[in-house]
Amino acid sequence: MKKSVLIVDDEESIRISLKRMLEKQNYKVEIAENGSMALKKLANHPYDLVLTDIMMGDISGVKLLQNIKEKYSDVLVLLMTGYASLESAIDALRLGASDYILKPCSKKKILTSIVNVFNKNKKSSQDVSNILKVLSGKKPLTKKELLVSEYLLIGLKSDEMATRLNVTLPTIKFHLKNIYSKLGIKGRREIVKIIHNN
Repeated sequence: MKKSVLIVDDEESIRISLKRMLEKQNYKVEIAENGSMALKKLANHPYDLVLTDIMMGDISGVKLLQNIKEKYSDVLVLLMTGYASLESAIDALRLGASDYILKPCSKKKILTSIVNVFNKNKKSSQDVSNILKVLSGKKPLTKKELLVSEYLLIGLKSDEMATRLNVTLPTIKFHLKNIYSKLGIKGRREIVKIIHNN
């Protein structure tokens, strides 16, 4: 399945050239000219990656990142920045950005960064899955429980999990109860501790 990318930049020439370049690499691409437009698009479409400039008029790339991480925590964010805002980019990594690219940069560098972000995310999700499988040992987690556990670890709330899995909130609570019981823990915080210690 094609990965979907939302490009956010207030410079039209950059948006268009990035869109063309990524479409040639078989990505499904949409563009937004500012942070507000990006948030509207995100509300209607679950993108895999948002590639955004940091310095923009209405909402900065860092503010956009914060919004994305609050509402759509599993969307990856790759920031583009000039040297002037390098400090902001480093701060953004602490806020959950997957990486940043220094502008100006070559097409090759951008494509490599995007591939790396997707690969890193895939690997960490597989690692979590493997750790959970090992931990559940004698009482293995079902596929649904593993999925709920992964959502739990990326910080999704119970109602967000219910929406994604197209089930009711009581069903999610039932899965969570089973997960905690099988792993021998009391709640959400303990599962995060276990993962980080492995």
